Amino acid sequence: MNFLNLAQNILSILSSAMLYPVMILLIVFFIWVIITTGGFVSEYLERRKHARRQDVKEFIESFMLSSQRAVFSDDPILQLRLQEIPEMLWYFREYFKELAGELKKSKSGKETRVEYLLQSKEQKMTRSLDKLRLMIRAGPALGLMGTIIPMGPALSALSQGDLEKLSSNITIAFTTTVVGLAIGITAYFLSTVKNRWIHEDIKNLEYFTECIMKDEE
Repeated sequence: MNFLNLAQNILSILSSAMLYPVMILLIVFFIWVIITTGGFVSEYLERRKHARRQDVKEFIESFMLSSQRAVFSDDPILQLRLQEIPEMLWYFREYFKELAGELKKSKSGKETRVEYLLQSKEQKMTRSLDKLRLMIRAGPALGLMGTIIPMGPALSALSQGDLEKLSSNITIAFTTTVVGLAIGITAYFLSTVKNRWIHEDIKNLEYFTECIMKDEE
């Protein structure tokens, strides 16, 4: 019996000690989600503005047509074309330079190197969703922890008739739940839309690579 009481006291102390770290993490994650949402809105507006002017596929075809065989030279016209690439297509400009470096090397194993470069780029773009995926799970989990932890002291306060302490713990339990769910829902929405954008970007990179490889042949 003494051992059970000791274990219960230890677990109670550990549980209570975790409340403040959980609340701090919820605040940090909530601020991070707000910042991420701001970046998301900015990217959305940029993509929408560019989509009205020119489709990405049309842009790639226009880029290839104007560059022709000088695609990987240091031609000033090509450099001007690179500067015309919209900010939302930053991945395209970066990939273009890396692909140029690979194709300037020996022709031996060229296709393998290009395929590896493309897969590495796709993996890097997909990895940008890792933080949002973490928030999808961590937000509600922290909210649940913030709900359960104060319930013990709340029930104890109820049995002792301490309504002030009961009210304080119940308030913490409800607010942490709401914040945790808000983090999870927002992160899920952002992750869903950004995942669609990334797949579209990957498709554009694959199309551009195929055009380049055909031109090289």
